[in-house]
Amino acid sequence: MNPNSKPDLLDVTLRDGGYVNGHSWATHEAQAIVRAIGGSGVPYVEVGYLRDTAVPRRPSASCPPDYLDALAALTDRPRLAVMVRPGEVSVSRVADLPGHDVSMARVLVSGGSVAKAEPYVAAARAAGLTVAMNLTRVSERTETEIAQATRACADVGAQLVYLADSNGSLDPETVTAQVGAAVAATTTPIGFHPHDNLGLAFINAKAAITAGATAIDASIAGIGKGGGNLRMEVIVAHLIVRHGAGLRLDPIAADQTTLAAQLRMLAEGNTKAVLTGLLDLNLDGAAEFYDMVAANGYDATILTMSGR
Repeated sequence: MNPNSKPDLLDVTLRDGGYVNGHSWATHEAQAIVRAIGGSGVPYVEVGYLRDTAVPRRPSASCPPDYLDALAALTDRPRLAVMVRPGEVSVSRVADLPGHDVSMARVLVSGGSVAKAEPYVAAARAAGLTVAMNLTRVSERTETEIAQATRACADVGAQLVYLADSNGSLDPETVTAQVGAAVAATTTPIGFHPHDNLGLAFINAKAAITAGATAIDASIAGIGKGGGNLRMEVIVAHLIVRHGAGLRLDPIAADQTTLAAQLRMLAEGNTKAVLTGLLDLNLDGAAEFYDMVAANGYDATILTMSGR
Protein backbone atom coordinates (compact mmCIF):
# COMPACT_ATOMS: atom_id res chain seq x y z
CA MET A 1 0.00 0.00 0.00
CA ASN A 2 1.10 3.54 -0.68
CA PRO A 3 2.16 5.04 2.69
CA ASN A 4 0.57 8.31 1.57
CA SER A 5 -2.86 6.68 1.42
CA LYS A 6 -5.47 8.03 3.82
CA PRO A 7 -7.21 5.37 5.95
CA ASP A 8 -10.83 5.54 7.05
CA LEU A 9 -11.12 6.43 10.74
CA LEU A 10 -13.61 4.98 13.20
CA ASP A 11 -14.18 6.63 16.56
CA VAL A 12 -14.39 4.32 19.61
CA THR A 13 -14.84 6.94 22.33
CA LEU A 14 -18.26 5.76 23.49
CA ARG A 15 -17.52 2.03 23.41
CA ASP A 16 -13.83 1.62 24.33
CA GLY A 17 -13.69 4.92 26.20
CA GLY A 18 -16.66 3.66 28.17
CA TYR A 19 -14.33 1.37 30.09
CA VAL A 20 -12.99 4.47 31.85
CA ASN A 21 -16.35 5.64 33.23
CA GLY A 22 -18.27 2.36 33.38
CA HIS A 23 -20.13 3.23 30.16
CA SER A 24 -22.03 5.84 32.12
CA TRP A 25 -22.36 8.30 29.23
CA ALA A 26 -25.74 10.00 29.37
CA THR A 27 -27.55 10.08 26.05
CA HIS A 28 -26.97 13.82 25.69
CA GLU A 29 -23.24 13.24 26.24
CA ALA A 30 -23.23 10.53 23.59
CA GLN A 31 -24.99 12.93 21.23
CA ALA A 32 -22.33 15.60 21.85
CA ILE A 33 -19.54 13.13 21.08
CA VAL A 34 -21.26 11.93 17.91
CA ARG A 35 -21.74 15.54 16.80
CA ALA A 36 -18.06 16.33 17.39
CA ILE A 37 -16.95 13.28 15.41
CA GLY A 38 -19.37 14.13 12.63
CA GLY A 39 -18.11 17.70 12.50
CA SER A 40 -14.55 16.44 12.15
CA GLY A 41 -15.42 14.45 9.03
CA VAL A 42 -14.55 11.06 10.55
CA PRO A 43 -16.84 8.64 8.69
CA TYR A 44 -17.77 6.16 11.46
CA VAL A 45 -18.54 6.31 15.18
CA GLU A 46 -18.95 3.20 17.28
CA VAL A 47 -21.67 3.96 19.83
CA GLY A 48 -21.38 0.99 22.19
CA TYR A 49 -21.86 -2.72 22.74
CA LEU A 50 -25.03 -4.39 21.48
CA ARG A 51 -26.35 -6.53 24.33
CA ASP A 52 -29.74 -8.00 25.25
CA THR A 53 -29.44 -6.98 28.91
CA ALA A 54 -29.97 -3.25 29.28
CA VAL A 55 -28.24 -1.44 32.14
CA PRO A 56 -30.05 1.65 33.46
CA ARG A 57 -28.18 4.92 32.87
CA ARG A 58 -25.51 3.09 30.86
CA PRO A 59 -26.91 3.08 27.31
CA SER A 60 -23.56 2.58 25.55
CA ALA A 61 -23.18 -0.72 27.42
CA SER A 62 -26.13 -2.27 25.57
CA CYS A 63 -27.33 0.12 22.81
CA PRO A 64 -31.09 -0.04 23.52
CA PRO A 65 -33.36 1.06 20.66
CA ASP A 66 -34.21 4.47 22.12
CA TYR A 67 -30.50 5.28 22.51
CA LEU A 68 -29.75 4.30 18.91
CA ASP A 69 -32.73 6.31 17.69
CA ALA A 70 -31.57 9.40 19.62
CA LEU A 71 -28.18 9.22 17.91
CA ALA A 72 -29.63 8.39 14.51
CA ALA A 73 -31.81 11.52 14.69
CA LEU A 74 -28.77 13.82 14.74
CA THR A 75 -28.07 15.73 11.56
CA ASP A 76 -24.64 15.77 9.90
CA ARG A 77 -23.50 12.78 11.93
CA PRO A 78 -21.14 10.00 10.89
CA ARG A 79 -22.37 6.50 10.17
CA LEU A 80 -23.21 4.53 13.31
CA ALA A 81 -21.50 1.27 14.27
CA VAL A 82 -22.02 -1.12 17.17
CA MET A 83 -19.82 -3.82 18.68
CA VAL A 84 -21.28 -7.33 18.87
CA ARG A 85 -19.80 -9.92 21.22
CA PRO A 86 -21.19 -13.36 20.31
CA GLY A 87 -23.25 -14.86 23.09
CA GLU A 88 -24.23 -11.53 24.65
CA VAL A 89 -26.98 -10.60 22.23
CA SER A 90 -29.58 -12.42 20.16
CA VAL A 91 -29.08 -12.63 16.42
CA SER A 92 -32.47 -10.98 15.94
CA ARG A 93 -31.15 -7.75 17.51
CA VAL A 94 -28.49 -7.60 14.82
CA ALA A 95 -31.12 -8.00 12.12
CA ASP A 96 -33.05 -5.04 13.60
CA LEU A 97 -30.13 -2.59 13.45
CA PRO A 98 -30.91 -1.04 10.04
CA GLY A 99 -34.27 0.04 11.46
CA HIS A 100 -32.32 2.28 13.84
CA ASP A 101 -30.08 3.61 11.06
CA VAL A 102 -27.02 1.68 12.20
CA SER A 103 -24.67 1.09 9.27
CA MET A 104 -21.99 -1.26 10.61
CA ALA A 105 -21.80 -4.27 12.90
CA ARG A 106 -18.37 -5.08 14.32
CA VAL A 107 -18.28 -8.69 15.48
CA LEU A 108 -15.65 -9.77 18.00
CA VAL A 109 -13.61 -12.88 17.28
CA SER A 110 -11.88 -14.15 20.41
CA GLY A 111 -9.05 -16.65 20.14
CA GLY A 112 -9.07 -16.63 16.36
CA SER A 113 -12.15 -18.87 16.11
CA VAL A 114 -14.96 -17.57 13.91
CA ALA A 115 -17.52 -20.30 14.65
CA LYS A 116 -19.42 -18.33 17.31
CA ALA A 117 -19.29 -15.18 15.21
CA GLU A 118 -20.59 -16.67 11.96
CA PRO A 119 -24.37 -16.47 12.73
CA TYR A 120 -24.03 -12.80 13.61
CA VAL A 121 -22.08 -12.08 10.45
CA ALA A 122 -24.71 -13.85 8.36
CA ALA A 123 -27.53 -11.89 10.01
CA ALA A 124 -25.73 -8.59 9.56
CA ARG A 125 -24.98 -9.29 5.90
CA ALA A 126 -28.59 -10.32 5.28
CA ALA A 127 -29.75 -7.05 6.87
CA GLY A 128 -27.53 -5.04 4.53
CA LEU A 129 -25.07 -3.88 7.18
CA THR A 130 -21.38 -3.41 6.59
CA VAL A 131 -19.73 -6.20 8.58
CA ALA A 132 -16.36 -5.90 10.28
CA MET A 133 -14.79 -8.68 12.34
CA ASN A 134 -12.33 -7.81 15.10
CA LEU A 135 -9.56 -10.27 15.91
CA THR A 136 -8.72 -9.59 19.55
CA ARG A 137 -5.42 -10.00 21.43
CA VAL A 138 -3.34 -10.31 18.28
CA SER A 139 -0.17 -9.81 20.33
CA GLU A 140 -0.77 -13.36 21.58
CA ARG A 141 -0.96 -14.80 18.02
CA THR A 142 1.64 -15.78 15.47
CA GLU A 143 1.63 -14.32 11.98
CA THR A 144 0.47 -17.69 10.64
CA GLU A 145 -2.43 -17.76 13.09
CA ILE A 146 -3.40 -14.21 12.16
CA ALA A 147 -3.32 -15.04 8.44
CA GLN A 148 -5.48 -18.13 9.00
CA ALA A 149 -7.99 -16.24 11.14
CA THR A 150 -8.15 -13.38 8.62
CA ARG A 151 -8.92 -15.81 5.80
CA ALA A 152 -11.57 -17.49 7.94
CA CYS A 153 -13.23 -14.14 8.62
CA ALA A 154 -13.26 -13.29 4.93
CA ASP A 155 -14.69 -16.73 4.10
CA VAL A 156 -17.71 -16.23 6.39
CA GLY A 157 -18.49 -12.80 4.94
CA ALA A 158 -16.45 -10.13 6.71
CA GLN A 159 -16.05 -7.00 4.60
CA LEU A 160 -13.34 -5.63 6.90
CA VAL A 161 -11.07 -7.45 9.36
CA TYR A 162 -9.52 -5.54 12.25
CA LEU A 163 -6.41 -6.61 14.13
CA ALA A 164 -6.83 -5.42 17.71
CA ASP A 165 -3.82 -4.79 19.95
CA SER A 166 -6.05 -5.51 22.94
CA ASN A 167 -3.16 -5.84 25.39
CA GLY A 168 -1.33 -2.74 24.14
CA SER A 169 1.84 -4.80 23.69
CA LEU A 170 2.75 -4.41 20.02
CA ASP A 171 5.67 -2.48 18.56
CA PRO A 172 5.95 -1.08 15.01
CA GLU A 173 7.98 -4.01 13.69
CA THR A 174 5.43 -6.54 14.93
CA VAL A 175 2.53 -4.45 13.63
CA THR A 176 4.18 -4.34 10.21
CA ALA A 177 4.61 -8.11 10.19
CA GLN A 178 1.12 -8.90 11.46
CA VAL A 179 -0.73 -6.47 9.21
CA GLY A 180 1.41 -7.61 6.29
CA ALA A 181 0.46 -11.24 6.99
CA ALA A 182 -3.23 -10.33 7.12
CA VAL A 183 -3.07 -8.28 3.92
CA ALA A 184 -1.29 -11.12 2.11
CA ALA A 185 -3.89 -13.62 3.28
CA THR A 186 -6.97 -12.01 1.70
CA THR A 187 -8.27 -9.25 -0.53
CA THR A 188 -10.63 -8.18 2.27
CA PRO A 189 -9.61 -4.78 3.69
CA ILE A 190 -7.64 -4.83 6.94
CA GLY A 191 -8.06 -2.44 9.86
CA PHE A 192 -6.03 -1.83 13.00
CA HIS A 193 -7.16 -1.07 16.57
CA PRO A 194 -4.20 0.27 18.60
CA HIS A 195 -3.81 0.71 22.35
CA ASP A 196 -1.33 3.08 23.94
CA ASN A 197 0.02 1.20 26.97
CA LEU A 198 3.59 1.68 25.76
CA GLY A 199 3.08 5.07 24.12
CA LEU A 200 3.23 3.48 20.67
CA ALA A 201 -0.35 3.81 19.43
CA PHE A 202 0.43 6.55 16.90
CA ILE A 203 3.61 5.04 15.49
CA ASN A 204 1.94 1.62 15.43
CA ALA A 205 -0.97 3.10 13.49
CA LYS A 206 1.46 4.60 10.98
CA ALA A 207 3.18 1.22 10.65
CA ALA A 208 -0.18 -0.46 10.07
CA ILE A 209 -1.11 2.02 7.35
CA THR A 210 2.22 1.56 5.60
CA ALA A 211 1.78 -2.22 5.80
CA GLY A 212 -1.61 -2.03 4.11
CA ALA A 213 -4.28 -1.27 6.73
CA THR A 214 -7.08 0.87 5.31
CA ALA A 215 -9.02 1.55 8.52
CA ILE A 216 -7.83 2.81 11.92
CA ASP A 217 -9.61 3.12 15.29
CA ALA A 218 -9.09 6.07 17.64
CA SER A 219 -10.86 7.89 20.47
CA ILE A 220 -11.09 11.46 21.68
CA ALA A 221 -8.08 12.15 23.93
CA GLY A 222 -7.22 8.46 23.60
CA ILE A 223 -9.63 7.45 26.37
CA GLY A 224 -10.10 3.71 26.59
CA LYS A 225 -9.27 0.61 28.56
CA GLY A 226 -5.77 -0.20 29.75
CA GLY A 227 -3.38 2.47 28.49
CA GLY A 228 -6.04 4.04 26.31
CA ASN A 229 -6.39 4.23 22.55
CA LEU A 230 -4.83 6.17 19.72
CA ARG A 231 -5.76 9.82 20.23
CA MET A 232 -8.25 10.88 17.58
CA GLU A 233 -6.96 14.46 17.54
CA VAL A 234 -3.42 13.24 16.82
CA ILE A 235 -4.33 10.97 13.90
CA VAL A 236 -6.75 13.58 12.49
CA ALA A 237 -4.09 16.32 12.64
CA HIS A 238 -1.52 13.95 11.11
CA LEU A 239 -3.79 13.08 8.21
CA ILE A 240 -4.58 16.76 7.60
CA VAL A 241 -0.96 17.95 7.73
CA ARG A 242 0.81 15.01 6.09
CA HIS A 243 -1.82 13.64 3.75
CA GLY A 244 -4.12 16.55 2.91
CA ALA A 245 -7.15 14.76 4.34
CA GLY A 246 -10.45 16.62 4.26
CA LEU A 247 -10.90 16.41 8.03
CA ARG A 248 -11.32 19.07 10.72
CA LEU A 249 -9.69 19.19 14.15
CA ASP A 250 -11.73 22.02 15.74
CA PRO A 251 -14.93 20.05 16.54
CA ILE A 252 -12.95 17.41 18.46
CA ALA A 253 -10.66 19.89 20.23
CA ALA A 254 -13.56 22.13 21.26
CA ASP A 255 -15.76 19.39 22.72
CA GLN A 256 -15.42 19.01 26.51
CA THR A 257 -17.74 16.06 27.03
CA THR A 258 -14.89 13.65 27.74
CA LEU A 259 -12.99 15.85 30.23
CA ALA A 260 -14.16 13.88 33.29
CA ALA A 261 -13.03 10.62 31.70
CA GLN A 262 -9.70 12.20 30.75
CA LEU A 263 -9.14 13.33 34.34
CA ARG A 264 -10.00 9.89 35.63
CA MET A 265 -7.41 8.31 33.34
CA LEU A 266 -4.84 10.87 34.51
CA ALA A 267 -5.63 10.28 38.18
CA GLU A 268 -5.34 6.52 37.86
CA GLY A 269 -1.90 6.90 36.27
CA ASN A 270 -0.13 4.99 33.54
CA THR A 271 2.36 2.80 35.40
CA LYS A 272 0.06 -0.22 35.56
CA ALA A 273 -0.92 0.17 31.91
CA VAL A 274 2.72 0.33 30.81
CA LEU A 275 3.60 -2.79 32.77
CA THR A 276 0.59 -4.81 31.59
CA GLY A 277 1.55 -3.82 28.05
CA LEU A 278 5.11 -5.02 28.56
CA LEU A 279 3.86 -8.26 30.11
CA ASP A 280 1.27 -8.73 27.30
CA LEU A 281 -1.61 -9.19 29.73
CA ASN A 282 -5.27 -9.22 28.71
CA LEU A 283 -8.03 -7.86 30.97
CA ASP A 284 -8.18 -11.02 33.09
CA GLY A 285 -4.41 -11.12 33.48
CA ALA A 286 -4.35 -7.40 34.21
CA ALA A 287 -6.86 -7.85 37.04
CA GLU A 288 -4.60 -10.49 38.60
CA PHE A 289 -1.64 -8.14 38.14
CA TYR A 290 -3.43 -5.29 39.91
CA ASP A 291 -4.31 -7.57 42.84
CA MET A 292 -0.70 -8.73 43.14
CA VAL A 293 0.60 -5.14 42.99
CA ALA A 294 -1.77 -4.18 45.79
CA ALA A 295 -0.47 -7.06 47.91
CA ASN A 296 3.22 -7.15 47.02
CA GLY A 297 4.22 -3.97 45.19
CA TYR A 298 5.45 -3.57 41.61
CA ASP A 299 8.89 -5.16 41.86
CA ALA A 300 7.84 -8.52 43.25
CA THR A 301 4.84 -8.68 40.91
CA ILE A 302 6.92 -7.96 37.80
CA LEU A 303 9.44 -10.64 38.72
CA THR A 304 6.66 -13.16 39.39
CA MET A 305 4.60 -12.52 36.28
CA SER A 306 7.48 -12.08 33.84
CA GLY A 307 8.73 -15.55 34.79
CA ARG A 308 5.45 -17.29 34.04
